Amino acid sequence: MLTKERHAINVVPAAKCNNCGSLEYGVVFEAGSAQVNQIVRCGGCGLMYAFPMNTSNLSQYLNNSPAPLTDKSGQVKHTADKMPDYRVMARGLEEFLPRKGALCEIGIYSGVLLDYLRSRGWTVSGIEPDGCAVGYARRAFGLDVHHGTLDTASLKPESIDAAIMLHVIEHLDDPARAVVQVHRLLKPGGIFVVETPTYDSWTFKILGRRERSVSCDGHIFFYTQKTLSALLQQHGFEIVKTQLVGRTMSLSRLLFNVGVVAKNRKTKDRLAALATSLGLEKYYIYLNVGDMVRMYARKVSSGNDEQTMHQRSTVLERGP
Repeated sequence: MLTKERHAINVVPAAKCNNCGSLEYGVVFEAGSAQVNQIVRCGGCGLMYAFPMNTSNLSQYLNNSPAPLTDKSGQVKHTADKMPDYRVMARGLEEFLPRKGALCEIGIYSGVLLDYLRSRGWTVSGIEPDGCAVGYARRAFGLDVHHGTLDTASLKPESIDAAIMLHVIEHLDDPARAVVQVHRLLKPGGIFVVETPTYDSWTFKILGRRERSVSCDGHIFFYTQKTLSALLQQHGFEIVKTQLVGRTMSLSRLLFNVGVVAKNRKTKDRLAALATSLGLEKYYIYLNVGDMVRMYARKVSSGNDEQTMHQRSTVLERGP
């Protein structure tokens, strides 16, 4: 069950909520309980986030290993496994933009999805911090991929019709800044698709610290439908469609997730060995337990992106 929060509210200047700016928080999970980081909940808006963070979370994704990815790499296969679900996402996007246009995916990894969207008639570009993944996407698909982040990309304001960020926002050091940047890049009426785990789910209520997504050390923001929609709306978007989505996965991946929930290394290793011995990577299942949310948001106001970005940079530099 969900670990009981402390009743006392702490006020620590470094713990500034990325959504509402509140300095108040209550501890949900101590460090080492759910994941390596302590997880807190904002006393103002309810956003959960990892705090404190000793280093930039982005640094762990800046991978320039000399070992290149191949079609047989586990990461590439895992991305390809998701394609049946992302084809549904593509059709949902085209409900709002039937004429398609220019699309940028932020966090493309292997580029499988971006290549598929190009085949549907989109003019595509991508952004990815992992150098190995960038190399694979360029070699395998000839994709236009920027090796870096939104901060280092050279896209022009109001130059794209759609932006996609799938299972990326929960990894970012400053999601609100990223949303402002995406807003600036989109044309008026452009669509932003965001998908992330959601923590107003029955699985989180039952499993608490054992829930698979909260256990991932790379996840530092933990959204509910309410906190994610609030983030998008306060930066010039309206939510036009919300879905609780599932995932197509191999039975091997399913057992991997069970091992994560078990929080026991021996159990995890035994399940992995069982999956290998039975060849379960060949068999697939679609599972939807309501623990992931996909939001389609339309840019509805021009806002003042430059002023907002300056204000956020000033606050980050001098602190609250």
